[in-house]
Amino acid sequence: MNKNILITGGSTGIGYEMALALAGQGNHVVIAARGAEKSERAIERIRATHPQAHVESMPLDLGDFDAVDRFADAFLRKMPVLDVLMLNAGLYTLKLHTLPNGYEAMIGIMHFGHFRLTQHLLPALKAAQQGRIVVTSSVGHKWGRIDEASFTDPKRHRIGMQAYGQAKLANILFTRELAKRLEGTRVTVNAFHPGAVATEIWRETPGLFKKLVLGFMLTPAQGADTAIWLATDPSLANVSGKYFVKREENAGTRASRDPALAAKLWEMSERRMAQV
Repeated sequence: MNKNILITGGSTGIGYEMALALAGQGNHVVIAARGAEKSERAIERIRATHPQAHVESMPLDLGDFDAVDRFADAFLRKMPVLDVLMLNAGLYTLKLHTLPNGYEAMIGIMHFGHFRLTQHLLPALKAAQQGRIVVTSSVGHKWGRIDEASFTDPKRHRIGMQAYGQAKLANILFTRELAKRLEGTRVTVNAFHPGAVATEIWRETPGLFKKLVLGFMLTPAQGADTAIWLATDPSLANVSGKYFVKREENAGTRASRDPALAAKLWEMSERRMAQV
């Protein structure tokens, strides 16, 4: 059965590779991303490879919570049943800064934007025969710790990698807690590390780093492999709340396995989103 699939950040990098592969399998894929031109170019490339692909785009700015709300309303009118939600959009900012809504950019987009979007789309996922949520995290979560004050005060991070690590740790904690809350439903949620992938997420890194390191990284297609597997493999129908690396379950850090911390982050997130 062909599935309805939404991919955030699906116009470039591993998100594009997810869209290419999943549309090629005959699924109805919606790419959600900020840049309309990039999304349209991605669709053109997908259709050049798969002429019959059912793929479209919708604009989404995860750093603007009102925009997330509007997107969700429009999406649910278009697609009341959602089989797979791929929370993939990400960024790394070398210079720490806040979004217009006051949140540090990486936690604001990669955690809070996705948290808010997921809350809106859960009814559509529960309406599916077997809904799945796939969360792009990172081994970089090992450099993070949850510090609520830093959500709106980037100066509490010494370097950008700490903020990035916090956001990626939040992704795994979100996955663990959401899995608990979805027990008894037909919806599963799992996170994964795509590997060290040469994508636009590293566009702010110094030129020397790019020259020395990016050439040794995985391709976006290789980085997308575990996500595509999590989204489609029948053997994973009842697997939830896990973190994977190269299709293998991975323990992650002690903090990423802390149920009390996961519950605390969820409470903080609900409280903060209720105030918006």
